[in-house]
Amino acid sequence: MDKAAEYILEVKDVCKYFPGVTALDHVSMSIPYGVVYGIVGENGAGKSTLMKILSGVYEKDAGTVIFNGETVEKTTPIQALRRGLSIIYQEFNLVNTMTVGENIFLGRFHENGGMRGTHKKARELLDSIGSTISTYSMVGDLSASEMQMVEITKALSFDSKLIIMDEPSSSLTSEELKKLGEIINQLRSKGISIIYISHKLDEIFEYCDIVTIMRDGHVIDTKPVGELTRADMIAKMVGRTIENEYPPRAHFVGEPLLEVRNLNTHKLHDINFTLHKGEILGLVGLVGAGRTEIIRALYGADKVRGHQITLGGKPVKIRNPKQAKNAGMALVPEDRKREGLILPFSVESNITMASLDRLTHMGILNRSAEKDIAQRQIDALAVKTPSAATKVVSLSGGNQQKCIVGRWLELGPKILILDEPTRGIDVGAKYEIYVLMNKIVEEGGAIIMISSELPEVLNMSNRVLTICDGRITGEFEPEHATAEEIMDKAIG
Repeated sequence: MDKAAEYILEVKDVCKYFPGVTALDHVSMSIPYGVVYGIVGENGAGKSTLMKILSGVYEKDAGTVIFNGETVEKTTPIQALRRGLSIIYQEFNLVNTMTVGENIFLGRFHENGGMRGTHKKARELLDSIGSTISTYSMVGDLSASEMQMVEITKALSFDSKLIIMDEPSSSLTSEELKKLGEIINQLRSKGISIIYISHKLDEIFEYCDIVTIMRDGHVIDTKPVGELTRADMIAKMVGRTIENEYPPRAHFVGEPLLEVRNLNTHKLHDINFTLHKGEILGLVGLVGAGRTEIIRALYGADKVRGHQITLGGKPVKIRNPKQAKNAGMALVPEDRKREGLILPFSVESNITMASLDRLTHMGILNRSAEKDIAQRQIDALAVKTPSAATKVVSLSGGNQQKCIVGRWLELGPKILILDEPTRGIDVGAKYEIYVLMNKIVEEGGAIIMISSELPEVLNMSNRVLTICDGRITGEFEPEHATAEEIMDKAIG
C-alpha cells in the first residue's frame, strides 16, 4: 500500500459518452484510505457507469484515474481485482452449484495447492470477518446476507484495498443489515476503503464518512456526511426541493371490492381480509413471513386450497394468472428484472405484452396500435427513454418499473398489486410512483402493497395487515398506530 499517496482513488475529469447520451461529464472525486465513501444520485445519474469504468467493464473516453498512487489507463475486471479494487454488485456474482470455498477462490484453486488448501484459506478469510459459514456449504443454500459475506470474503481474497458495494442492503433483513454494518466498520478499521452506493439515505448517514451527490452525469457536491441534512441531500439529488418524501395520504376508501376467505397453501394458514375501492392496503412482515405468498396465491400463481374470493360482490375462481388478469387484477412483481420484464426486448414490447390479445387478429399484430399504446404510457408516466424502441435493459430502475406499471394501467385494472414497488429506485422516482398510486385509488381502483420499508407502508397505506409465519397477526390504521406496535405484530 503506497501510503505516500493521500488517496486510494483519484478520479479526475472522467467522461463517458454513449450514442446520444453523456453518461459522465468531467466527473472528479478523491477517496482517502480507510473511509466509507457514499455516492448517491437518482437512477441515471452516472453512478453505475463510473463504477463500471473503475472495475474495468467500460473504458473511459477522457480523464484520469489514479489507484493507490498508480495512473490506470486501461484495465480489465480481473486486472482491477488483482490491483486491489473489487466490486460487489446488487445481483451477486456467485455460482449457486458450487461451495462457498470454491466461489471465494474460483479459477485460483492451483494458487492454494488444490481444494484442501482452498478451503483452508477460505476458512481463514471468513473467520477474519467473524463469519461462521461453512466453506463446504453450497452457495445456492445460503441466505442473501450469507451470500454477501461470501462476496466480501472473495474481495478480501484479492487483498482488496477498495471495495465497491452497489445497493448492498436491497435484499437484507434488519438483522442482516446490522451484521453488514459491523463488517463495514471492521473493514474500515483495517484501512480498507469502501464506496457505498445506496438509495436508502438512512444507511448513507449511518455508515458513510463522506458523500458525493451526482445528477445527470455531473458531481453536484461532495461533503462530510455530518454537514448535510436529509433535505439538502434530496434537493441536490433531484434538482428540486421535495418538501415531503411522501405525498398527502389518499382518502378515497369506499365499499368492499375484494373479499378473501380461508386462503390456504402449504405456507399460508386461513388468510382472511377485505380490500375496499379506493384503498391502499399495506402488507408488512419479515422476509419469508408469507407476504409475497399471499399475493401469488391470490393471483393464481401458486396452488391454493379451500378458499373463496368475491370480487365486486360476485364469487370468482382464480386458478392461474390469466384468470386473475381477466378478473381485473394486475401484479407488479418483487423482482422486476427476473419476473416483470423481458430485458432484451424494447420498451414498447414490454409495455404492450399484456395487451397483445387485444392487438392481434387472426395471428397478425396491429403494429400501429401497439406503438400508440406504448407511446401513451410513456407520455402518461413520463418514462425517460430515448425512444419506444430502446431496449428496456438500458433504462434506470425507476423507468423500468414505470414500464411494468404502464403495461397494466393500459388495461384499467380494478386491483393493482405492488410487491416492493420502489426497491432499487431513487427518491425522486419513488415520489412519482407514490403520486401515481394515489391517482389510481382516486379513480376508483384499489392497491395491495408489499414493502420492506416500513415508513413507505405507514405513509402510503390506508390500512396495514401484519403477516407472520403465514398468518395475518394484526390489522392497523397507520395514522393511529406506531411503527413499534406494527413491528411487534409482524415479528409475532
